[in-house]
Amino acid sequence: MNSLEQKNLSSIDSVISNDDLVTEILLRLPAKSVLKFKLVSKKWLTIISDSTFAMRHTHLNPHNTSAFLLKLSFFFKQPPSYKRVSLLGQSLANVPLPSDFLHFDPNKPGRTYICQSSNGLLLCSKWRRYSAERSGPTYYVYNPTARQFAVLPSPPGHGFRFNWIQLVFDPSKSPHYQVVCTHFFNSKLEIQVYSSETKGWKISVKQENFDSLYVKFANGVFWNGAIHWISLMGNGFSFLLDKEYLQTIPRPPLPENWQTQNFGYFGASAGHLHFIGFVAGNKNPDDLNMGISSPTMSTDQMVNSSSANICNDETIVVYAMEKGCSKWFVKCCLHLDAIVMACSEIIEDPTLSPFSVKVLSFIEGNNETGPLLVMKVPGKIMSYSFKDKSFKNIFRFAPFRRASCYAFNYVETLAWV
Repeated sequence: MNSLEQKNLSSIDSVISNDDLVTEILLRLPAKSVLKFKLVSKKWLTIISDSTFAMRHTHLNPHNTSAFLLKLSFFFKQPPSYKRVSLLGQSLANVPLPSDFLHFDPNKPGRTYICQSSNGLLLCSKWRRYSAERSGPTYYVYNPTARQFAVLPSPPGHGFRFNWIQLVFDPSKSPHYQVVCTHFFNSKLEIQVYSSETKGWKISVKQENFDSLYVKFANGVFWNGAIHWISLMGNGFSFLLDKEYLQTIPRPPLPENWQTQNFGYFGASAGHLHFIGFVAGNKNPDDLNMGISSPTMSTDQMVNSSSANICNDETIVVYAMEKGCSKWFVKCCLHLDAIVMACSEIIEDPTLSPFSVKVLSFIEGNNETGPLLVMKVPGKIMSYSFKDKSFKNIFRFAPFRRASCYAFNYVETLAWV
């Protein structure tokens, strides 16, 4: 061994033996890569397994969505299957999820379903279909990256039956997660909150004669320190977790002829709250805003095609909420004709309708693609970049064409549960 090789080995040894330096290097690696380095040595295993390291890694690494877990349900086929799909156009269908991906609790029989995702953590439920017990499902908080899970204790009173459950995890604010359980029956509203820090439930709201106004409790979205529920017939409302009180939020400025079945999507991404609807007969941003000017809307974000006779005059309109929850504005629009032109299946098959387009997600925070609209069309899933004004096929259902699906945003995290 020459002197240069000895010097290089000496430099490597000095790095490996320096715990602080190793920690700083590992903190800047992706979560999956960090977990592989557990095998290097007992010392590295100790560093990576420390809860403080996991907390720092989760806080330092941005949680931009680059993939999602796709729940596929085919007609006459049970149960649903799950796929991991890249938003970068690199389909992972040929690299299926491990067969034990959702088999993380061998002590409880039954099939596990994904209910929700929140910054790398999954809220899952397990039902015992043939059990004599009538206690409802078992709920879990699961970290698929680290293969860690925690069983949620049942909330006092009604348990998990007849409730809507919401997972809240914001690593930029706290290493702990919360679970919100909402019970509404006979005009009585009760909200209980579970904290992973205290390991207990707390009744935060108990209100009689609550007017739900057709609130979609099943579509709660966490944004800006609160869970928001939207109503398609009037104002929605928010539950502020820190202050433990309710406040109303305005209904999106939808046209009078808008129908509730044209509801497309309600979610949050990169610090923004979004509502997406299918609006008929409106192509002008000022009309869509119903008099509200948009700070980010431009004519370049209105996309149309020359195929005016292929489908009805429908536009996918993305509304965004201002930070103070005072009003909505139109962020961007995409005309359905543009989707029809990009999806040959709709043109070639007369039995298919362009209104079978389903919005799966709207994602911001990626500087390369800009705002990204993810949608299911007949036979495949496509994304549309409002920055590049381009479509991309990211998943195909072949040989199955007709399937119902739901997308859960997926990121890797070392967060403890």
